[in-house]
Amino acid sequence: MKKLLFSLLLAVASAFSINAQTSFWDFGDNTAWGPGASDANYQTISYTYDYNGLKFIEGSSGFTGFNTSSLTPIGDYTPKQRLAFGGNSYGGSTNPAVGTSGASALPTRRYIEVSVTGNSKITLWGRGGGARSLIIVNKGTSTVLANFAFSSSTDAQKFEYNYTGGSNTLIIASGAGDNSLYKIEVANTETMAVNDVRSNNKLNAFSSGNKIYVKDLESKNTQINVYSTNGTLVKSLKSSSDINFDINTKGIYIVNLKSEAGEKSVKVLIK
Repeated sequence: MKKLLFSLLLAVASAFSINAQTSFWDFGDNTAWGPGASDANYQTISYTYDYNGLKFIEGSSGFTGFNTSSLTPIGDYTPKQRLAFGGNSYGGSTNPAVGTSGASALPTRRYIEVSVTGNSKITLWGRGGGARSLIIVNKGTSTVLANFAFSSSTDAQKFEYNYTGGSNTLIIASGAGDNSLYKIEVANTETMAVNDVRSNNKLNAFSSGNKIYVKDLESKNTQINVYSTNGTLVKSLKSSSDINFDINTKGIYIVNLKSEAGEKSVKVLIK
């Protein structure tokens, strides 16, 4: 009976594989960034560095680094720390528009690279140093895909871009001025439609590194069970609000979420 139940969970989780292909980097997570980190190199970035798939490219001038100033909530997200670019990624007041291609589309200093494996949704949480912008560039074609303008120096905003195409590297750069990022999320959307059709439940779970994140809980006392691929229950807890927790052994896991709002199983990868 136990094996049958787990087989059903695994089958359902496969239908919701979108959640296993979501990665995000929250610069307010002090277990990985800033003064709370064991590695002092996280505090400033004046060199090319790769953190869990997120590449910081110094170019001819590095990032200012991480700090806790100018933190403005965006909806229900309250940042704890920000990554300050420290200036334009191109030099001067350059701010390439969507469709710009060739050398003028590619930044030469302090920018970020992230890989995508196919159709993906890129979400950026940030704050502008004035009426300035964040820019997304297709590195493969050297073309500006998006130019997101901040409304003012005091506004924090959330921007979303839907990338369509195959595996690629996308560049996240700062347009004219000194802008900051709070958080970056990259979600593969190729199986998103399956997820939307088969479940009206907003419950969501995804992994980043060795953490599992559960969000959008619609009711109290949501039961969260985490199973290994052989059906062993490795963690069980209840929560009434968004939560995250560590799984210290690498591998694929099934997260089963059950509440009054419904039940959902998600397959995640712990790195």
